[in-house]
Amino acid sequence: MPVITNIEDLRQMAKKRVAKAVFEYVDRGSYDETTLRANKGDLDALKFRQRVGIDVDKRSTRSSMIGQEVAMPVAIAPVGLTGLNWADGEMLGARAAEKFGIPFTLSTMSICSIEDVAGAVSKPFWFQLYVMRDRGFAASLIDRAKAAKCSALVLTLDLQIQGQRHRDLKNGLVVPPRLTFGSFVDILGKPSWALNVLRGRRKSFGNLEGQIKGADNLLTLSQWIAGQFDPTLSWNDVAWVKERWGGKLILKGILDI
Repeated sequence: MPVITNIEDLRQMAKKRVAKAVFEYVDRGSYDETTLRANKGDLDALKFRQRVGIDVDKRSTRSSMIGQEVAMPVAIAPVGLTGLNWADGEMLGARAAEKFGIPFTLSTMSICSIEDVAGAVSKPFWFQLYVMRDRGFAASLIDRAKAAKCSALVLTLDLQIQGQRHRDLKNGLVVPPRLTFGSFVDILGKPSWALNVLRGRRKSFGNLEGQIKGADNLLTLSQWIAGQFDPTLSWNDVAWVKERWGGKLILKGILDI
């Protein structure tokens, strides 16, 4: 096991271990990735100003977020396909977050289902919701999150139209999925990753499996998802979600209104 000192060390490990298409799904962005670079630049520009002559013997990062005590003011953001990066990835991520004392957010497009993750932890987690064209399915996700005792619902407002991810197109991670010669060779070169993922509880979208009529495999589920992002999403839908959910609601993706 190599010595891990920062996030970049972990990123390089993942790059070596995980199939290129799956790694770049997490690592890269949409279109020409200008927003990705701008976000990184903005974070790099943040600096801490040192204050001296102050007793820091009993320092602490503990805080609270939406009324929840946390070890530090950070939450794990929702990431789709985590379970394809590593078997049962969402369950492992939720357990790690629980152990450390910070919130974990499960993506609608997770591999492990809401119920899978609920059964893997002892404390509530957050659930991220896409309001899809099929409002009945969106309502069922809200109800499942309530049944799993999720402590907050994270409503995504900034993905009404799916952005084109150039890397995914080139790697064959598109709808419908496409196996290229390059991706096939890459997977052959990552046998430990492939075997690990095959041992996972699920290989498809856990929150959608068995829920979508006529979509019983990854291909048809992916095609269904591609047509479900709703450009009509409005504040009226936010009000509908708030009423149906009835709990703590976090609005994700607001830059302007």
